[in-house]
Amino acid sequence: MLLKEIIDSIETIKVVGTTEEQDIHVLSQDSRDANLENSLYIAVSGTQTNGHKFIDSAIEKGALAVVCEQLPDRLLEQVTYIQVKDSRVSLSIIADVFYRHPSKKLKVIAVTGTNGKTTVVHYLAQTLKNLGQKPLLLSTAGDYFDGQPIVVHRHAPSSVEIIELQKTLRQYVDGGATHVCLEATSQALDQERLLGIDIDMAIFTNLGQDHLDYHTTIDNYAYSKKRLFNSLKSSAIAISNADDPKGFWMIEDSPAETIRLYGTGECDYWFSITRADLNGMEIECNNTLLKAPVIGSFNAYNVVSVYASLIELGYEKTEIIKQLEILRGVPGRMESVHNHKSVLALVDYAHSPDALKSVLETLATIPHKRILTVIGCGGDRDKTKRAPMARIAQQLSDSVIYTSDNPRTEAIQQIFDDMKNGVDNNRENYTFVESREEAIKNIVHTAHEGDIILVAGKGHEDYQIIGETKLHFDDREILNQYLNEN
Repeated sequence: MLLKEIIDSIETIKVVGTTEEQDIHVLSQDSRDANLENSLYIAVSGTQTNGHKFIDSAIEKGALAVVCEQLPDRLLEQVTYIQVKDSRVSLSIIADVFYRHPSKKLKVIAVTGTNGKTTVVHYLAQTLKNLGQKPLLLSTAGDYFDGQPIVVHRHAPSSVEIIELQKTLRQYVDGGATHVCLEATSQALDQERLLGIDIDMAIFTNLGQDHLDYHTTIDNYAYSKKRLFNSLKSSAIAISNADDPKGFWMIEDSPAETIRLYGTGECDYWFSITRADLNGMEIECNNTLLKAPVIGSFNAYNVVSVYASLIELGYEKTEIIKQLEILRGVPGRMESVHNHKSVLALVDYAHSPDALKSVLETLATIPHKRILTVIGCGGDRDKTKRAPMARIAQQLSDSVIYTSDNPRTEAIQQIFDDMKNGVDNNRENYTFVESREEAIKNIVHTAHEGDIILVAGKGHEDYQIIGETKLHFDDREILNQYLNEN
């Protein structure tokens, strides 16, 4: 694509060099990318590093043009420099133009919230596929097209950068995709990564404490999610959880003309749970009976949000009901591990206080002798949730082992010290074990018939980050190993 065609889409402060004959083959915001020949490099100031420092490196690897907020002191004659006010905003617009506006060819459903995002997008994608569509699913628990796993490059497990996102959308639009169901994380919204995405429906699940290492305050965190609804087009649909304290606030300024609320009180999609057991639940929603093979009251909210979304998209009620009855579980979300010890062993991604509380309260409703929990807290992340998570685990479990999660570069003893602030020392139902594998092994060896084992915090993740090294580690594999050893 010609550089002039790309640059005409953004507001510029100054352009040095020619834009007429420059043919751009590649976009990049990372000078470490292998292929920068004939590229446009966009220098973005990130949370970890400043892309302006690597302009020369990108040029050495073949960049023909550079978008930046500050022009370098040394300008090369063969390179075009485009100065802009905000590189990140410009990047979002440029990526959309370069990949020929792929989201306009899709029904885009974006889900935000502290808990439930992954489950909702998975349930939506499953149901849409069964309704005859070809959905693209982009989630932290795996990326799929038409029900089959795909590879999407992520700099971090929860992060698809805007170039990769637009490139992926274009690839699967060309492959016949009809919908995209994606998680709209608070960081992605805060960093304008969805700015160039034409969103048709936005769903809010709930708001709890998480990611305060990045957002610093709960208000900042909440507002980052509200950005999704504030930026909707008038033809979009906004759906929000009326039972959450932020549910009404989230959508009150939205330009969307269609706004729907779901919850247990009087609202557009009111519901109540009429039956719940290990085989699933029955939910009455607007005098309609929904059946789903899921457990936990929190999952009732997820199912109803999916039902409401599909109704609003125009699908037949009877067909939606039929598909909800065959929902499959989401990797690492209340995922059971088969065993011969006659215990219910579960792995769950719960890594915030609210999520952990919801899971443990759900398990308490299941007939059991004891609830045995393994939980850790990640290093180099929100420290303020460590004590609350430790407190919740101890209060709602008969026995708990505190252990490592992804300690990263933080000392495990510091993480443990923060968690200890939430522990009641007068109770003797806890211990600290540094090795996560050893913690899982220990909990399994103390389990008896009728107990419930919960290993929480990592869910679908198949790695552990210790220092700066990413090691293979899967809670499900470790649980299976010790539960079924001879």
